[in-house]
Amino acid sequence: MFTNTKNRALVSIIIFLLISNIAILIFFLCYSNGRKNAHGREDRNAVSVFLQKEIGFNKQQMDEYQKLRATNMQSIKPLFNDIRFAKENFYNLLYVNNLTDSSVNKAADVIGEKQMALDMHMFSHFKSVRNLCTPEELPKFDSLFKKVVEKMTGGRFTKSGKINDIK
Repeated sequence: MFTNTKNRALVSIIIFLLISNIAILIFFLCYSNGRKNAHGREDRNAVSVFLQKEIGFNKQQMDEYQKLRATNMQSIKPLFNDIRFAKENFYNLLYVNNLTDSSVNKAADVIGEKQMALDMHMFSHFKSVRNLCTPEELPKFDSLFKKVVEKMTGGRFTKSGKINDIK
């Protein structure tokens, strides 16, 4: 009898977990706001929609943007992979005995170099997108882009447009 009660309890727990998993799945599939994917990132078209609706890009500008975007996506994927690999190597140093500070510093420097390469590439990409703007669109692009950078970095801009911690 004791095993019957135990089995019933286990079956009840499994049924409860199954129902709660289904409910969560339905919630994420049906009630997501459509702008974010399963990882909480904005959809790939969000920037395109932003450039069209907020900045006012025309068809020709959007075509040029799509070309820039495709090229950018191809070239940054290896950069992200390099950063991921460098960080894995860095944190794998936790398992090394008799580790020197210089080894840790070298591994951290590699991450910094990879991150700098990515940031320089993204700077160039954003500059190219900005160059697609007409003179009338530039003020709006610049104003809204500051907000994008603020979200990306978590930094705050001063009235002069400079980030607070840069002097």
